Amino acid sequence: MLDTNAKDDMDEMIRRRTQVEIPVEVENRLRRRLMEFRTRVEQRPPSRLRALAYSLMHPRAVRVMAVTAALLVAVAVGLVVIPRGTSASRVFAAAAEQLRNSRSIEYTIVLNATPYVAVDFSYLAPGYRRLSCSWGIEIRTDGATGKQIVLMHATRTYLSEGGKRVESLADADLAEQLRSLPQTADEVLGEQRAGEKKLIGYRLRKAPPNGSIPGLKALDVWIDAGTRAVHHVDITVQEEGKPAHQMHIQNIRVDAVVNRSLFDLTPPPGYAALAIPSGKSHASQLGSSQNALVLQAEIGQADALVAVVAPMQGSYLQTPAALRTVEAYLKTRGVTPVGPALGRYWSEQHWETGYPVPPGTQAEAPFQLVSLPAALTASVVVNGPWGKDSNERWGAFLKSVVEQGYVPAGPAMESWSGEDAKPGTQSTEMRIPVTKAN
Repeated sequence: MLDTNAKDDMDEMIRRRTQVEIPVEVENRLRRRLMEFRTRVEQRPPSRLRALAYSLMHPRAVRVMAVTAALLVAVAVGLVVIPRGTSASRVFAAAAEQLRNSRSIEYTIVLNATPYVAVDFSYLAPGYRRLSCSWGIEIRTDGATGKQIVLMHATRTYLSEGGKRVESLADADLAEQLRSLPQTADEVLGEQRAGEKKLIGYRLRKAPPNGSIPGLKALDVWIDAGTRAVHHVDITVQEEGKPAHQMHIQNIRVDAVVNRSLFDLTPPPGYAALAIPSGKSHASQLGSSQNALVLQAEIGQADALVAVVAPMQGSYLQTPAALRTVEAYLKTRGVTPVGPALGRYWSEQHWETGYPVPPGTQAEAPFQLVSLPAALTASVVVNGPWGKDSNERWGAFLKSVVEQGYVPAGPAMESWSGEDAKPGTQSTEMRIPVTKAN
């Protein structure tokens, strides 16, 4: 539709543009043609391009706000979506670099979100490690010397080893894996909030180079976008034929001040050494196999036991001779043993060996009658020559006990079956009283 003010506007334009007197018929013809041109222009189909240009050059208030919002959305997309991969990669690389150059790392591992099996871990360069388990076991290791001490706080006892590569819970730490994260992750998981912190998640499809996690399904690293420090790590593992387990690494502290005394390998006052029976010299123990031995301890109620024993001190190599004296003594009393020979060990300065006997049997000095009540006991039977790799066997056995949530509650025991001259018939049952960890 024509604007009602069009005629007046056109008259004014003609008056401004004509400086000479013209005939009336010419003026009328000019005005008519101009009106026809305007009519054709205004009646043409609308052009979106012209409409957009007009709206931008002559914006209304609402149109201004709409255009501004659209521009803000475009900027947000440009800042957040387009460079996201590059920015996220820089955050992950910075966190990996922090860990790689760290002198100390501390963290807590929680298995299946159950605080009972929480483990506090500390690492101090060049190779000191400490594991403190919620069930009362603490392991301190010096990686440079291979020395290690295992503290069992519930029973105030300890085990110590040194001079070789130690296979223990300390080897399960993730410090080296955290310190060897790759420069880039396989996948960016997105963002989540942890209080006031914005976390960015990354997924690795395989374990870092300096470690392996059997059955690894996912290793998710969550990093504080502000400090670019690792906030927590979620690990999912599932070995074939077994249920999936979740491992949550939290309270991660990098290059914090660590108390050096936490790694002291000296037994605390009041702690007694837990004897490990062995018929080998220390030198021969050092030459034992370095392959990790795996034993599965069975936890159950052991029956009461009565035995005649010879009190001993000094080297465990005295065991065969001591058993012969006990056996000879029982023959003079007409007593037949009711089970294989056994030994019970508090320390090298306090141990005993003998035979189980029927209830009511008497004993005279220097022999002793001992009565062991029924008790919760961990046990395992190992086939093979008596005394072979005893130190390694007991390390693997006690590791299994601890991993099942129990701690030793008494002296170590062994009983030996088979024939003395036939190593192929020999086997050793290892036993130790246990209690449920707190």
